[in-house]
Amino acid sequence: MASTNSNSMEKENDTVTLAPNVDLTAPTGRPEKAADEHHIPHNNLVLVFCALTLTTFLAALDSTIVATALPTIVAQLDGGKQYSWVGSSYLLAAATLGSINGKLADVFGRKAILYPAIVVFLLGSALCGAAKTMVWLIVARAVQGIGGGAIMQMCNIIIGDITPLDQRAQYMGFLGATWGIASIIGPLIGGVLTDHASWRWCFWINLPTGGIALTLLFCFLHLNPRQGKPLREHIAEFDFFGLFLIIGGIITILLGFLESETSWSSPATIALLVVGVVTLVTFGWWETYTKRAPIVPPRLFRTRTTAILLTGAFFHSFCYYSAAFYLPLYFQVLGASATRAGELVLPFALVLSAISVVIGYVLRKMGGYRLIIWASWALCTLGYGLMITLDNKTSLAQQEIYTLIAGLGMGCLFPVPLIALQAAMSTKDMATSTGTFGMMRMLGSTVGVAIGQAIWTSEARTRTAAIANFPAILNTGSLAENVAKLHSITPPELKQQILHAYSKSISTLWIVNAPICGMFFFLTLLLKQYSLQRTVVRTPKEKDAERQAVTDDDEKEKEEVTVP
Repeated sequence: MASTNSNSMEKENDTVTLAPNVDLTAPTGRPEKAADEHHIPHNNLVLVFCALTLTTFLAALDSTIVATALPTIVAQLDGGKQYSWVGSSYLLAAATLGSINGKLADVFGRKAILYPAIVVFLLGSALCGAAKTMVWLIVARAVQGIGGGAIMQMCNIIIGDITPLDQRAQYMGFLGATWGIASIIGPLIGGVLTDHASWRWCFWINLPTGGIALTLLFCFLHLNPRQGKPLREHIAEFDFFGLFLIIGGIITILLGFLESETSWSSPATIALLVVGVVTLVTFGWWETYTKRAPIVPPRLFRTRTTAILLTGAFFHSFCYYSAAFYLPLYFQVLGASATRAGELVLPFALVLSAISVVIGYVLRKMGGYRLIIWASWALCTLGYGLMITLDNKTSLAQQEIYTLIAGLGMGCLFPVPLIALQAAMSTKDMATSTGTFGMMRMLGSTVGVAIGQAIWTSEARTRTAAIANFPAILNTGSLAENVAKLHSITPPELKQQILHAYSKSISTLWIVNAPICGMFFFLTLLLKQYSLQRTVVRTPKEKDAERQAVTDDDEKEKEEVTVP
């Protein structure tokens, strides 16, 4: 077994899991693998893509919209001790159930997962807006997360179904830009709604817009009919024990990270993290040897290129969500209001979104993804490395330039690695590989937020404990709740000491992110280049429309090559 896996890694071009692609690095004269056919259904791409983009926007928006509304929510619902759970419950639910969305899409069909996911998301939004207690709100946020996580994965899978591979980067770029800008401007929108309407509108805003998107998709989305084994066979082969292991492991580890906000050395933190890691290791062993259809096929990780791309998706999301959640907090520490903090993060969001769109066109022109991925991780390393220097005395120009550099790298890594992964996999594995990619991305976001919270709070406690005459008003409530009290501290010298401690505690996150990005720059140098070309077979309706536009000579040429 070990020998087989080793050969798979060393001779990736010959691995059957990557069968449909041409290795562009192969020497001249080497036989090429025939591209498998991609059957594309007829769609009104403008309407369908707008609806998919809108649902993605809403799902991504709700991952961060509560960041600036939380102090008001906590005050009204009296839930200071459950502060972090309002944000974590959404990401936790999205990540834990994200492991099976690709598998379910293959079993039941794309629409059968997407439509209920939107309904569940809207139901959760309505329940969040109506919440009377913190427990109610946390449970409703988990319901939202179940729908939101499925939405983000299904949109990626459906874009893969309805667009050719060589043109897909443009659509993925827009989708990545939508995700990026929605999650970044979430705190700004949350702050504006909280200040000028009610925090409940952070959730109710989803109902009319989500309803419009669902109607458009129901009327205009056309997909190929589901083919394959009967449902009974799928159920008989489904890996229920593997599902239990991965969900249990993820939940246990995330609970451990949340518990670590109090102490990394507490028995509860250590026990949760150890049990979670052991459970996930058991899951990996089980998936390798189970006779059932695995939740996460081990073959996705047995080749160098796909393993690097999937783990890269996890750490890209980890680093990105650190910035999305804690850059607004950094500006609030410096004295910005919730709305102003959102405005200061907008340049990061805009450049990230713009480059996500532009890079799709660049990828199509270049026909290769490796140079883009290398440059992206290099920019991320440089950007986060410069952000380590941010503190309470850094100029606004430096703050914006450093975050813009990181945003350029982060933006390129939204669409391109997924296109590379799909190029490295056969069409029949697209839903499973895309679903696994989405799961890794959601896991990265959840772990990034949880670890980020644990790191900056523990670091802030350590730094402030060393300050003489530390104000008593800051010894009550959570550190995030105390941010609003910082600028009422006197004398000014003491205030500057505390601002420096808080701002440098947040910079500790960038000390973690910069080496991660640097490591993946070197890892991605090992990526193989696969062709972005696939044989496209269009539905009869689309073929007829094309035939009306071609000349008689073209028709004659088609007839000559037709196989009876």
